[in-house]
Amino acid sequence: MDQFTRNIVDFNQNILGIGQRQPAMLNKSEFDISIECLQEEIREFVEAHSSGDFIGSIDAIIDLRYFAVGVLYKLGLTAEQIEQMDQAVHDANMQKKLGKKAGRGDGVAADAVKPEGWVSPEERIAAILDRK
Repeated sequence: MDQFTRNIVDFNQNILGIGQRQPAMLNKSEFDISIECLQEEIREFVEAHSSGDFIGSIDAIIDLRYFAVGVLYKLGLTAEQIEQMDQAVHDANMQKKLGKKAGRGDGVAADAVKPEGWVSPEERIAAILDRK
């Protein structure tokens, strides 16, 4: 199991006191605080990058990952399910090709595009949920 995912589950269980749940949408309060925290980390990344703060940039992105995986746990996913779903998304992304997505960026930074026949990972994600 991925140590990062295990660490976040440990934090949610032992610091926040959130036990394993059945998969379900977040309640309004948890949704609101999740969005607030994710946006805060994006703002911190923008600020750090704008000021040339390399360490602050790294910290903000790792915190963003931390909050994002925490949201997955709060949605009722186990660490194992999160890791399996990570792999499903990775596998789908590995089918993409280097290209330029219309309307995104200035075309200088590397980007990946979905080729003809690309298959979304959502079916595999649904299957992982059924495997509980």
